Amino acid sequence: MKEFQQNLVAAWRDYAVGKIDAKTLKGASAGFGIYEQRNGKAMMRVRRVAGQVTTGDLRAAAAILRRHGGDFAHLTTRQDLQLHGIPATEVPAALEACEAAGFRFRGGGGDTFRNTLVSSYSGLSADAVFDVAPYARALSDAFYGFDLAYGLPRKLKIGFADRPADAVIAQSNDLGFVAKKTADGAPVFETYLAGGVGFKPRLGLKLFDALPAAECIRVAMALTALFHDKGCRTNRCHARIRFLRDDFGDEGLVRLFREYYAKVPADAPRADAPAGEPPPATAFPETAAGDGFEVWRKLAVSPLAHGLVAVRIFVPFGNFTADELDAFAAAMEPFNATRFEILPTLDLGVAVPEAQLPGLYATLLGMGRDYVARSFVGNIRTCIGCKVCKSGLTDAPEVGRLAGEYFDARYRPLDTAEKLAVARALLDDVRISGCPNACTNQPLARFGFAGRKLNGEDAETAYTPGSTSPAMLGAVDKDVPTISKADFPAFLEQRICAALKA
Repeated sequence: MKEFQQNLVAAWRDYAVGKIDAKTLKGASAGFGIYEQRNGKAMMRVRRVAGQVTTGDLRAAAAILRRHGGDFAHLTTRQDLQLHGIPATEVPAALEACEAAGFRFRGGGGDTFRNTLVSSYSGLSADAVFDVAPYARALSDAFYGFDLAYGLPRKLKIGFADRPADAVIAQSNDLGFVAKKTADGAPVFETYLAGGVGFKPRLGLKLFDALPAAECIRVAMALTALFHDKGCRTNRCHARIRFLRDDFGDEGLVRLFREYYAKVPADAPRADAPAGEPPPATAFPETAAGDGFEVWRKLAVSPLAHGLVAVRIFVPFGNFTADELDAFAAAMEPFNATRFEILPTLDLGVAVPEAQLPGLYATLLGMGRDYVARSFVGNIRTCIGCKVCKSGLTDAPEVGRLAGEYFDARYRPLDTAEKLAVARALLDDVRISGCPNACTNQPLARFGFAGRKLNGEDAETAYTPGSTSPAMLGAVDKDVPTISKADFPAFLEQRICAALKA
């Protein structure tokens, strides 16, 4: 075990026996994405590049939860897997078990290089330029041992998009890469700098039109060094890369970056990533379509290339218990469905041949859990909420649950085009964070909300639509007063219906 891992284990052992307090523990533990929850237990955030998980990973997570008294696993908008509710006394042993399972923590939280965000189903969409996941993986592997990336003024987030339609993934991160090809077919990246969706969100500025793809690691190393040296360390509200644009101006920041880029050692890692091959077809049985199949298909399925379709497996509240993880893996493995993606919607995705959709639907229906969104409850995307997160202001999952019940009562069954349009908006376009920290990326959402308190009660602040215009991010809608929790479902219905009629 490396020294930084040994120090982390020692800190949790000291905390468990009262040798250090919670503040000291956070200083030692936050950079690994291991935080104390509001109930005194721990959350352990596992990095998954491109959100890729296997049924083996799911079974390993289930075993760790079960063996060490954890409550549940949670999928995140940044394609991580979080293990929640680990008792403090069990964290050291759980860390060792995670290490044995190949789960990475370094950079899971704190003022560090965070998990690299990647287009879902990278390389498989009909308009994908090339698979960017191997480049994201090469960068993450190089940075795992790049110590400079783990002592920054604030977090550093990087995104890869495999096609122009996903460019916002690059534009809304501190550093972002959009796949392109030169006239002779060489892979290159259109590169963006200093975007972000938290406090004072903004889209990034273009850094390169056509960066050779293998250079993405060197660019990230240069920006990390610049941020390490020039980022604000006295005011955390001003300590993100996007605020260096205020300090140096856009042209000045680009000029400064190029100075650091020129200093990157000649022997720095390159991302000479091989071309990816489409994943093997998942062999679900070809069966007759069951009840509700056509509605599910309209809500959960989208086309890909190579004769495949993308299927969104809805995960209520983004959570699995250990038993649910094991049951899901057991149901999928007989059909060679061994690799899934954590989607930014807090769900799992899988690519299958279109002919096998009825078999997959039947399998999901038979698992005793709502993986096909027959209810909106648990499928309106929210953050983990204040009952778990110590930074949270409101119980976002409860707000989502109330909205789900409201829309279930008014829009089920989905037997008209109008109801289906509302359902798609609820499932695809609503994001609710329990505070302004943008853990659900609500400034990018068509219908984004951030929790706050109104007279001591949970309430919501609405954002102007962000994703409807590629040139802007949503900001707090100053024309809409704060919405109480009780009034929120009706307000959301009004906003969705107005948008659909526009």
